[in-house]
Amino acid sequence: MLKSLELFGFKSFADRTLFEFSPGITCVVGPNGSGKSNVVDALKWILGDQSAKSLRGKDMSDVIFNGSSGRRASGFAEATLAFDNSQGLLPIDTSEVSIGRRLYQSGDSEYLLNGSAVRLKDIRDVFMGTGAGTAAYSIIEQGRVDQILQANPTTRRLVFEEAAGISKFKSRRIDAERRLERVAQNLLRLTDIVDEVETQLNSTRSQASKAARFREVSTELKQLWTGLAADDYRHFSDELESNHKALASLKQQQLEIQTAIKEIEQNKNLTDDEISGYDDKLIDHERELASDRQAIATHQSTVHHQTSRLNEVELEIQRLREQRAIARFRLQEIEAEYRKTQHHVHNFSQEHETTRSATDAKESQAAQIRKQITQWRSEISSATTRFHDLEKQKTLATERLAVLKIQSESYANQQIELQNELQVAEQLVQTTEAKAIERKQELNAAQIAYEGNQESIQNLQLKRTDLTDQKSVAAQQFVELKERRSAEAARLSVLEELEQRQEGIAIGVQEILKRATTSHFPPWNRILGLVRDLIDVPMELAPIIDAALGDRAQLLATSDLESFLDYLDRGPAPIDGRVGFIEIATGKQKNSAPLPCPEPAASLELTGQAGVFGRADRLIADSERSPGVSHAVLSDTWIVETLEDARRLLKELPDAVGIRFVTLQGEVLSPGGELHVGAVPHESSIVSRKSELRQLKNGIHQHDKHIEALIERQSVLEDSISSKHDELSIARKELQSKASDVSECSALLKSQQREVERLKTDYQKTLDQVEELQLRSQQNEKEAKSLSENLTDIESESISTQSITSQLEKKITSAEDEILALAEELKTQQLDMAKHEERLTSIQESQARIERDHRQAQQQVEEVSQQYRQSLQVRRRGILSILKAECGIATHALALEATMRETREFFLERDRLRAMRKELTKQEEAHHKQRRSLQDSQHELEINIQNQKHQSTGTADRIFEEFQIPLDRLVNQGASAYRIYIEERYGEEVAALHCETTQLSEDSTEESSEIEEVESEVNENSNSEESATDAEEILVPTFGEVREELEARVDRLRRKLKGMGHVNTEALESLEDLENRYNGLNHQLNDLQEAKAALEDIIRKINVESERIFFETFETIRGHFQELFRKLFGGGDADIILEDPDDVLECGIDIVARPPGKELRSISLLSGGEKTMTAVGLLFAMFKSKPSPYCVLDEVDAALDEANVDRYVTVVKEFVSMTQFVVITHRKRTMTAANVLYGVTMEQAGVSKRISVSFEDVNDNGEIRTAA
Repeated sequence: MLKSLELFGFKSFADRTLFEFSPGITCVVGPNGSGKSNVVDALKWILGDQSAKSLRGKDMSDVIFNGSSGRRASGFAEATLAFDNSQGLLPIDTSEVSIGRRLYQSGDSEYLLNGSAVRLKDIRDVFMGTGAGTAAYSIIEQGRVDQILQANPTTRRLVFEEAAGISKFKSRRIDAERRLERVAQNLLRLTDIVDEVETQLNSTRSQASKAARFREVSTELKQLWTGLAADDYRHFSDELESNHKALASLKQQQLEIQTAIKEIEQNKNLTDDEISGYDDKLIDHERELASDRQAIATHQSTVHHQTSRLNEVELEIQRLREQRAIARFRLQEIEAEYRKTQHHVHNFSQEHETTRSATDAKESQAAQIRKQITQWRSEISSATTRFHDLEKQKTLATERLAVLKIQSESYANQQIELQNELQVAEQLVQTTEAKAIERKQELNAAQIAYEGNQESIQNLQLKRTDLTDQKSVAAQQFVELKERRSAEAARLSVLEELEQRQEGIAIGVQEILKRATTSHFPPWNRILGLVRDLIDVPMELAPIIDAALGDRAQLLATSDLESFLDYLDRGPAPIDGRVGFIEIATGKQKNSAPLPCPEPAASLELTGQAGVFGRADRLIADSERSPGVSHAVLSDTWIVETLEDARRLLKELPDAVGIRFVTLQGEVLSPGGELHVGAVPHESSIVSRKSELRQLKNGIHQHDKHIEALIERQSVLEDSISSKHDELSIARKELQSKASDVSECSALLKSQQREVERLKTDYQKTLDQVEELQLRSQQNEKEAKSLSENLTDIESESISTQSITSQLEKKITSAEDEILALAEELKTQQLDMAKHEERLTSIQESQARIERDHRQAQQQVEEVSQQYRQSLQVRRRGILSILKAECGIATHALALEATMRETREFFLERDRLRAMRKELTKQEEAHHKQRRSLQDSQHELEINIQNQKHQSTGTADRIFEEFQIPLDRLVNQGASAYRIYIEERYGEEVAALHCETTQLSEDSTEESSEIEEVESEVNENSNSEESATDAEEILVPTFGEVREELEARVDRLRRKLKGMGHVNTEALESLEDLENRYNGLNHQLNDLQEAKAALEDIIRKINVESERIFFETFETIRGHFQELFRKLFGGGDADIILEDPDDVLECGIDIVARPPGKELRSISLLSGGEKTMTAVGLLFAMFKSKPSPYCVLDEVDAALDEANVDRYVTVVKEFVSMTQFVVITHRKRTMTAANVLYGVTMEQAGVSKRISVSFEDVNDNGEIRTAA
């Protein structure tokens, strides 16, 4: 149940607004455009609607408040919806669930569940299957009614799935199918990978032996090559050290020369500084001389200019004196004229004020009269209005009396007609009740047939499910057999390849076997084969027999050993490797004893003793062409259970000779104390390989038989399932037919029952109408009497009003005559006053003109006086300038003479310093020449050092690139090819002594005597005189003498490696990894196959359960829809039809309707109101089948007329007990059904505001109760 909705910044709700929803019906009302539907948009938005178009916007950011004329735009939109979860409808363990959503202007958004951030998927999972999601039937917005009806059958089906509660099953099925698809793809990829890894494994096993040989040569090459590089590094290091010493000496000499050059440069810099100083002084003196000459010329020019200027100023002063006298005379004349004009203005102003006072008095009197006239006219207007109102009341009363008379006559006629209708209605009720009884009998018969058919369908479904399960089991077995056969075939291929290459069999044995197959001459045609090929060993004993045979498994059995001995006596046999033979008696021979078996071992019998499994030759079988071969090679071998049993038996049989014991774990123990333990190498297990080959071939043959049987069984099951499916389709069609019959009978019965109720209701309504007509007649008579009395009062009041109006009109006429006389007098006085004003204006203008002339004259006098004073100041400044210029000329002439004297002295000192600098430059050039010679020598040494470093670095890079080992580490570890050479040629003692001697000589030449003493001590302590003599006489070559030989040896090893061709050096390391990977992948493959089977089983169960639930819900909704349609339309028929009853889970749903009095038609042909009522009936049928916790209806009643609105409200009220309603409406009848009424207004443009009222707080007079 909805608890509250809080909005902030969402669309037009700029302020934080809270809507609290109570049980029952909550109405939201308001004018168009006020923001009512934004409440519905907020609910959809919170529940995860992602369509901006669905929210009536172009972009999702349109839900954020965009501002108005008086408000700024909001930075984000927020909405929170609270649910009462006390009944546990939502799968969350809290009594209240809060769902929130925020969207920011940046485009970021978030969902909140009880204040915690979650994903949209989590919100949808919470509401899935509850009927409360956005895709369900709980929110019916504007246009959604028509959308549900006009949608195609497939789209319409989604609403039914939500009502049935299988949308969550469908979602899980889709997820399972996606996972199944991914598992199938992974299975396919993994199968390919397993095959590829198996191929790599077989290839790697064959490459491992070659890689071992490659590793040996590579190790030797690495040891020699890195040692040679280390020796070169030491050699280069010694040469570098001597070169560095010579380089240091050269640098010291250069440093001394550089110091001398710096001293000379310092002296030169000091001399240059002094020369530069004198140059600067000379330049300054030149500037001073030029400045003095310039100043003298300037002063002379000033004197000449100022003299000319003084003459001009004298003339200007004389002219200004004359102009000032003329201006003062003009100013006196203007002042006399101004005083005369001011006297005239004063006299005319007094006369004008007297005339104005008389005129104002007369105008005030006229205004008083006009005000009285206006008052009288207002009273006349009121009286006239009252007179007209009385006339209208009189007319209305007369007309109402005529209407009442007509209504009385009409009521009398209606009473007669209603009495006749009562008689007809009574007869119809009796007839309709009889038909209803007949329909009820037909309905009972149809329901019995429907139940029987439904039971047969359930039996068929159970049988089909059982067959499907059997088919799934057979398919799983088929897949497992195929995979097992594939694995065994791959293993067989590997073993056959090993067998074909004769892996593990000696090369000499292979050659003799090859000759035996191609030659028909002795001794080769006497070869029977390998011992392991002539015995038949069970698979479980193969590892034990492998251990027991050991090298005997590769013995060649021959029927005539003498012929082979003769062949050997002729000369050396061209056999590669070591080969063993055993003579076996054939059918023509009776004895064979190539392996001498001591008599005690042959006669010894241990069968039946504790721990003894049996004698080895008795546990295997011989081939037909070589009987006795097992006795010949294994008669001395007993198989026991444990090594402890073997030890015990050897102690009990101390005299047994030539007997061996092999444990079940493959351990071999002989009397001589010889013990072999551990697993037999894979390449040596040739007996196990042969047994495994035979077992694999037999197993693959058996798998092929089983696979054929499973294919045949699957075909039979397919036919049976198809047959059951056909039977089920026929039964469903029959069930559909029976259901239609039941539905039709039920609908007809309910229609008859409703018709009876309607007729009874109509009969009662007719009685009520008769009584109502009688009451209205009495009311009309009383109203007519009252109207007659009112007409008399109205006529008397009208006459009185006319008399008052006539008296007021006479008073107005007298007042208007008086106003005319006053107007004539005012006109005469106003004319005189205008003439006075004109004369006064002329005098005032003359006065203003004289004032302007006076100001101009004063200004002219002041300007001339100012110019006169300025000319006097100019004359004084000119005289002062001439005196200053003459003084400056004398001063600069004295300074000019002193400066020229100092300049001559500076020139002499500068010439002396320049000669000194020239001598220092010659000394500097000599030092530079000597330094260049030393630098050339240094450059040659640096080139040599660089070449040596380059060679050393190149060697280090090659070593690191080839072996990833730094060269300096090899040197520190003592790696040396030279030492290996000395050890191989002269022994380790000489090599150690030589290396120690070399090291000591390098450390210090002074220790040579001590080295001789060490050598003598080593020679004296030698136990062998020959060794001592050799050590004294051997001349060990130096590293430089043997370096070429060592490098040639490295090259030979490189060529040997190259001759091996391509070698997978990682075969040994990757073999175990590949085996582990192969086993792991096989395990994963089995897991994927199990997962695939599990997913298929889940999908099958989901489909079966969803089909059952959907079909039951569909039938329930169908019955409710037919009932509600008749209730909403007052009759008619409607139905919901499955397009394909055989495909309940995927088929579309169609709707047909027949309003009362019309033919059955498609929904698209219905009117707007009929579509709305049909959709309402469908939605409430779903609610009745599976109530949603709430229902939002947004102007659903917009297309309904008043009568249909009443039916719509009645139906809504019926569902209040099971569902909470939020209704957006403009209909007053719908508002009357509400428990709480919210109003949405826009007091401020663009901003919605909520107002609310509860009908429990409203009294009978429509006033809101106040708290006591």
